[in-house]
Amino acid sequence: MCYIIITGGSLIWFLLTLIADMLIASAIVTPKWLIGPAAYTFAVTPQSLQQENVTKSTAISETPITTTTTTAVRYPSVGIYTRCKAMKDIGFHCGPFDLDGFATDSSIYPTAWKASMFFISLGFVLLTLTVLCTLVSCCRQSVFGKSIHNMTACAQVIAGISVMLALFLHPVGWSAARVQLLCGPDAEPFYAAGCSIGISFYCAATGILLCFMCAGISIKAESSNMRSHVKRRVEEGERLVCIP
Repeated sequence: MCYIIITGGSLIWFLLTLIADMLIASAIVTPKWLIGPAAYTFAVTPQSLQQENVTKSTAISETPITTTTTTAVRYPSVGIYTRCKAMKDIGFHCGPFDLDGFATDSSIYPTAWKASMFFISLGFVLLTLTVLCTLVSCCRQSVFGKSIHNMTACAQVIAGISVMLALFLHPVGWSAARVQLLCGPDAEPFYAAGCSIGISFYCAATGILLCFMCAGISIKAESSNMRSHVKRRVEEGERLVCIP
């Protein structure tokens, strides 16, 4: 018989795993690992134009053009494989610099960042699989005689360690020419000179903490699914069991 068990522990486990997965995904794609010290100011001038109105008496009335100027301040930044900077005739532009993936020249894409990208991607894939496993655990408690909760917890620990390695490897590449151009010539491994740590770095760090937290919560989720009144309701034939 197919049944679904939803408890407070399993729901928290799923939500925290999903949040951790989203945080790590945002850390990968956003170019905000290092924020440069130099700010660029751009003047934006939208114009509202109105056509001439011709009245019945052939009088032409013109409405003056109104111009409003707003100022936008942007800071150059760099991520694992993306960057944002001011470009001539284009303005402020964000995009990837790993045009050939891991085959990109190391002078453009530092080797340490390639390794960082590999480990954080590995952690993201593992964590995404655990999100699916948390859903499967509502219907099945074991696979091939092994507890889904225990296997998922192990995968979450490995994912956390993998992302942690990525956070360690990214500062190793701070002596690259790209970083020195952004942060200053004094930039070196684990010293960002004039740059500051961006939100993407903190997203990845928060994702790591949630990975380890979820691994611990999985034990609570498993015990809550095995409570006596849950088993009793399943034996009574209930297909959907929801218990706080």
